Amino acid sequence: MKINHYIYIKCKVRNQNRILVKLYKNKVNVYDVIKKEDEIYLKVSASDYERIKKEIVTAKFYYVGESGFYRVKRWITPLKVLAVFLFLFLTNLFSNVIVKVNVIHSNKEIRELVSKALDNEGIHVWSFKKDYKELQGIKDKILTTYKDRLEWLEIESVGMMYIIRIEERIENHFSEENKYCHIVANKSGIIDNITSTKGEIAVHEGQYVKEGDILISGEIKWNEEVKNNVCASGSVYAEVWYETHVTLPIEYIIKTRTGKKRFNFSLESDTGKYKILRSRLSTYEEESKVLFRFFNFTFYVDTEYETIEEKNEYDLNSGMNKALELANQKIQAKFQEGEKVKVQKVLKNSINDSTIEMDIFYSVIENIAQVEEYSIIIEEEGS
Repeated sequence: MKINHYIYIKCKVRNQNRILVKLYKNKVNVYDVIKKEDEIYLKVSASDYERIKKEIVTAKFYYVGESGFYRVKRWITPLKVLAVFLFLFLTNLFSNVIVKVNVIHSNKEIRELVSKALDNEGIHVWSFKKDYKELQGIKDKILTTYKDRLEWLEIESVGMMYIIRIEERIENHFSEENKYCHIVANKSGIIDNITSTKGEIAVHEGQYVKEGDILISGEIKWNEEVKNNVCASGSVYAEVWYETHVTLPIEYIIKTRTGKKRFNFSLESDTGKYKILRSRLSTYEEESKVLFRFFNFTFYVDTEYETIEEKNEYDLNSGMNKALELANQKIQAKFQEGEKVKVQKVLKNSINDSTIEMDIFYSVIENIAQVEEYSIIIEEEGS
């Protein structure tokens, strides 16, 4: 598409009509005229402006400006473009430099301990900002190294400053010898495996126990007589049982990428993330990469992948498989180390106009050990 190129000029002259006649005779098209006392302002094409400078020498014409795109083009010189990019580069560079590390805690010793640990990990004045993943790694490393001194630590990036908040670990200075406890069942089940690190095992594998039963006793007995008391510890895995209900919509949507993609930019601040340009795709999936940061603002370049949405429906077989998958994910999300599903059985399933309904039975190997403290009465001699 051809863009018309117009030049705005002015001429200082008393007889303004004579200038217009002269331009007409030289076949110069004038698109706009503004008269001001002894000055006349004209809008002509760029090609006619070059002819005016060469052919009309009896009057002095001055350049005023240009139209639209060409006005911007004249302003954007390679030097100015370089200056803008240099400014953005330096702004990005300096906005990612830390000018202050503020460690907040009332205990000077703890502040110095954490400050030194941060310095060893590259967090200090005039260092570059680290991304979220690096900060999490540094935080975890410091907490692991000083687990006997630190309970909690948070590193917050605020502008060009890091604010570090700490919670000191307060040791409980009680003697374990004065604390007595049993390991009891927190739910009913059949014992699958039991391990004791302290105390006497009170049950055996294959035994059915009820909630509250003592599994590992803190009482150390000899010939049915209590000789000592300790705080029992260990793990007790038992087979326990659950029933769960799953409701699954029959209709679901599959998103497929078409291969078409567009680029966009977005800005993130404390109030949220906003698109700079309106997306040209109606449905899309997005992947974002950080372009640069400036104080509390983060600029992203976004890749938008066009997608098409297709409605599908589960039949009873595929719906059952999906419902089982969701139920397994739900129950396994609560598992701790060593816990697992032993038996899974569908009790009931049905399909109606809009949903699939399913009842599922689970037999699960689960750690049912729970600490329960108790106290003893020490009788004084002669009482």
